Amino acid sequence: MISFQEFINNYLTSTNEHVSSRILPVVTTILSLLWNLTDKLAIISIFIDVGYIQKVIQWIRTDIFASHIDVIGDLIINIVYNLTRDKIALKQLRTEKAFDILMERKQLINDENDSELTQTYGWALIALATSDEQSEDNKKLILDTSEKLYRSCKETDKQDNLKFKGCHLSELLELLDRAFTNTYVIKHILEDKINEESTAIHYFTELFLSLYGVLLDPEPEELEKRAVKYLLRILLQISSYPEYLKQVIENKHFCIIIESLAKRLKSDDVKRIWCNIQQAVSTNEPKKEMSSKIYISYDSTDIEFCKEFVTELHKRTPISIWVDYDNVKLSNDMWEYISPNIISATTVIILASTAYGESTDKFQELSYIISTNKSRDEKKGIIVVATEPNFNFNRSSVKDLLHDKTMIRYENNIDHMAQNVCEQIGVLTKPRNKCRDWLSKRLRRKKAQSDDFSVKSETRTLKLIPENDPRTVLNKVYSQKESSQADVTTNVLPKSKAHSSQSIAADLITQIGSVDGSTWV
Repeated sequence: MISFQEFINNYLTSTNEHVSSRILPVVTTILSLLWNLTDKLAIISIFIDVGYIQKVIQWIRTDIFASHIDVIGDLIINIVYNLTRDKIALKQLRTEKAFDILMERKQLINDENDSELTQTYGWALIALATSDEQSEDNKKLILDTSEKLYRSCKETDKQDNLKFKGCHLSELLELLDRAFTNTYVIKHILEDKINEESTAIHYFTELFLSLYGVLLDPEPEELEKRAVKYLLRILLQISSYPEYLKQVIENKHFCIIIESLAKRLKSDDVKRIWCNIQQAVSTNEPKKEMSSKIYISYDSTDIEFCKEFVTELHKRTPISIWVDYDNVKLSNDMWEYISPNIISATTVIILASTAYGESTDKFQELSYIISTNKSRDEKKGIIVVATEPNFNFNRSSVKDLLHDKTMIRYENNIDHMAQNVCEQIGVLTKPRNKCRDWLSKRLRRKKAQSDDFSVKSETRTLKLIPENDPRTVLNKVYSQKESSQADVTTNVLPKSKAHSSQSIAADLITQIGSVDGSTWV
């Protein structure tokens, strides 16, 4: 693998066009081999380990790639697309700005007018896009590519081996699942209607009914297993839109199978679809009285922020806080624990970040949260907390769900952010800092104005007397001048022959007062 990489790298970075043309057939053969090898998901980790992610991006930027794009362009972009099917490789490609680098070659690819190259290019863009803005710039290309993917799925489904033009159904569904993260794509595909019903929804539900037996097979064929996996993800995305969920529910056979599988399998996607169905059919149920509880929704990449934020929340509110890492072992089978806590939460706090906005799983969780919000207070039922400076949602689908919700802006002070959240919810139990500051200023001003320094306004002095001093008495100091502004109650410690550090702490006086509607201790 390393030798192949070095050979191609030397060729593409060579300035001698004559030499480059002579060895072009060899390079083409090697690239064809790499294309076929990267199609095997099990060995993509090898390509990651030897640095192909960085190199393939460099190759696209070379002049020789541009001059011979008609020969090697489709091969190299296919390698990029194959690498996107691995989560680790996809993350590295995005880190290397692969989407932007491919966009630099957009006009060059358009000029080739090669349908195969254009399709591969569209597949790669769909897989790499992380925001609506990126996909909006290529809206026509992505819509056309998605439409062809959908039609190819329907053709593949007719084949006994589930393959069409060299592509297995699982690969087509996987890419279509990614395309559906764009709201305009899913609406475009599902708008094909007959008698007001989407033919696409009918197709996907019926396809599942023909393939779901794979989920019950103890030794399923791997590609069929992947096909059902991505088909479920597509159905979950469809069921996250109330207008499409209605038609899904009308397929009674589908609902019965989903309910049965949700009870038998540890499959989050199946359980999520079933929860969406249940929530839709129970929309007319009256609100129930619930004990106060906060549910935290966050992306796993923000777990450190989440832990610190939750710690600060605990200091400020007696309300129970449910966050997954405190209650269940993190795994792929968590929805059966998460969903009932979403339903029973009186407040949901969304820790919003770029990663949260890009996550399909988080969009689906958020859709479920919104669907259950009928039982919460409209103003404080959902609070959005930005975990990044100048945060904005990259996906309109997520932004549309949260556009009217209370947003707590990011500060470089999680302590203060947690305090702001508690104020919004109305459960702040710790006194406001500004109230303490106001009292302190009042005390200092009073002290400066007083001629008698043994009397202090709005507080009291506790003097410890040695145990052999007969004056073991605590004097009570109380300012009548401040009684109109602060209602203060004090108690006198009982006489004692000796005070250890423990007994002093135990006998400390609690002083409570109220100033301008705020309570301090």
